Amino acid sequence: MKWRQIINWFRDSSMRKKFLENFNNNAQINFHNLSVNALLKARTCSGSSDSRFRHELSAPVIASGFIIEVIAGEDVPQEDIFLIGRTVLYSESVVRWLWALHWDTLIIKDIRSGRSGEWAIKDFVHLGGLLDAVKKNLNLIEM
Repeated sequence: MKWRQIINWFRDSSMRKKFLENFNNNAQINFHNLSVNALLKARTCSGSSDSRFRHELSAPVIASGFIIEVIAGEDVPQEDIFLIGRTVLYSESVVRWLWALHWDTLIIKDIRSGRSGEWAIKDFVHLGGLLDAVKKNLNLIEM
């Protein structure tokens, strides 16, 4: 059992690294193409110490935070910090990746001003509802 956990941890660590690389590459491309006015960089950090942020797959607190830092561009107003957070959290696919890759805290931070916001990722993962989906699509199921 322990070996399986160790193997899974290394596999998931590799997937976390790839997720971060993809995010950062896309952020750079959009910044260079003038699609966005701020350069973002994501990395792993300490998550919230609030136990309400934890979920079944949470990494240890020292590695359970997913932080997106605004590292270039103008100072970011607090409203825009929340807008970036909402944009990430409205993508159910991204939220599920964050959850499945053991992050439990989303943090958006402007490194110049220090303004930030944080959210519990589990509050935005819409798991379950299988029976509702089956009932809704029952007429599409062939018998």
